[in-house]
Amino acid sequence: MEETGARVKIIAWVVMAFALVFTGCSLFPDGQVAANLPPVDPGTGGGSVLPPPIPPSADPGTRTGPVKVGAFNIEIFGPTKAGRSVVLGVLAGIATTYDVLAIEEVGSNGIPSDSTATAVMDTYIARINQIAGAGSYAYVRGNQYAIVYRRSEFTLDASSLYSGTQTFTYQPLTAHLKSTRGNFGFAMLVVHTSPSKALTEIPELKVAMSEVGALYKESDVMALGDFNADGSYYVEGSGSDLAGFEAPAYISAISNSADTTVAASVNTYDRIELSASMTSDYASSSGVINFGQVYDMTVCEGTALTAGTESAVSDHYPVWAEFYVDKDAD
Repeated sequence: MEETGARVKIIAWVVMAFALVFTGCSLFPDGQVAANLPPVDPGTGGGSVLPPPIPPSADPGTRTGPVKVGAFNIEIFGPTKAGRSVVLGVLAGIATTYDVLAIEEVGSNGIPSDSTATAVMDTYIARINQIAGAGSYAYVRGNQYAIVYRRSEFTLDASSLYSGTQTFTYQPLTAHLKSTRGNFGFAMLVVHTSPSKALTEIPELKVAMSEVGALYKESDVMALGDFNADGSYYVEGSGSDLAGFEAPAYISAISNSADTTVAASVNTYDRIELSASMTSDYASSSGVINFGQVYDMTVCEGTALTAGTESAVSDHYPVWAEFYVDKDAD
């Protein structure tokens, strides 16, 4: 009897270990779910506590409510990080809570080779679709950027690297997306400024947004990504709006008070800036996903310095904003 019981225990531990690696980081050690997050549906959530906002295979005609768009600097998202199964599970689980997610530092914190960046994104999208359902998400990429989008909610009308009059250290990725269940359409510009040039590159985004809107013949434009818009790099302003992007000309979806970095200091490096024409589309709902409060970081792989910490995933938190799909006024 003792021998049989031991075998049962061994089998149970093997099953648990396999489930942890396959599904990503576990719940909190005490089994509690983070505040304001719904419990996971084992049939659709892939074991994470960040389930998709709708069943991944649902007909888009059955969904109601706004869509979620955001950005995430994954910090040197190269083959090494993509090869860490637990960390990749966390990153994939986060992506399934978005309808459109712009990513920076794909391949490297610089200008990666196309082969490296594409291999990383192919691995990432495959893991996302393991959770959300086969074919649920697709992506487009260029330079160190990628845009992941839920195919039931958006179609990609066009995309290209920015080719306007402004100069950026890392040439931004642009795209035009349209909602499948409403009249919402928007152009986006994904950017990662160089910290040492944030003072010049951030103001240049205003001209770049206008040029991207003209390129896609779209008045609704958002610029999002890691602006490095705080700390010693940029004076963000005294109010809630980012300096240079004040209302009513722009909408700063991420307030200056938000903390978008893993570091002990509070900095709002990551931003979502909207053209004023998106007033009717913006649902006035936005925020930051502090993944350390959602997942158990202690089981995440990393380096000798980062393993078991939030830094194993990234040095930035993902930001998000929600938008109505049926209130586009232009």
